[in-house]
Amino acid sequence: MRLWSRRKDDARAKAWHAFAAELELEDGSELVVRLREHLDLGPGEIAPVYVLTRPGQPQLILFDQRRERFGPAGSVTSLRTGVLLRARGAVEFVSMRITGRLNPVLEAIEASRTGSRRLATGVGGRFDENVAVFARDAHGARRLLSEPAREVLLRLLGSSTAVDSDEIPDTVTRAAAPPVVVVGSRDVLLTIEEQEPVDFERLTDLTADMMGLYAALRVASETAG
Repeated sequence: MRLWSRRKDDARAKAWHAFAAELELEDGSELVVRLREHLDLGPGEIAPVYVLTRPGQPQLILFDQRRERFGPAGSVTSLRTGVLLRARGAVEFVSMRITGRLNPVLEAIEASRTGSRRLATGVGGRFDENVAVFARDAHGARRLLSEPAREVLLRLLGSSTAVDSDEIPDTVTRAAAPPVVVVGSRDVLLTIEEQEPVDFERLTDLTADMMGLYAALRVASETAG
């Protein structure tokens, strides 16, 4: 089953072009190799890539990536959309990988795969019930997860469909993946891959939330320092 076909490429490209013009984004296709390597995006065409660079602000990079999975039932093709904010000044975050809550078995696999552990913020409530944070430096991660940061993460990830504790999905042929926020030492990345490509009205909201998350993490980092 293919969820994305070549005949849709032109329409998507035109929509991207209009979106980029509205936000005054510039072509960033020269960043493809660096993005793939630095962000460990894996195989799949990355296009288009658009960039916004303004003085005193983190660099904003938006992109699509074609994703194809193979399994016993055939192949599945979909689009993953990324929103990346890269620091341009003296910033250092604690590395984290943040998702909606997963099946406990999948959470254990994720922690093992990344050499981290799932941590609870200690504040309880909706955040710990709906969001999973994986980090090696638990203390440093908790310091960054201020209330403003948690509020944004709930908007970005808290509404994603949780996996029932008795059900492990077919991750080989699954057409969509839960949204993920990855915090690096100097950047913050959101990737989202759903049954249908992310529409641009929603992408605008996601971009605004990611800018808010970056700002909250930076304030928390400076306060902690």
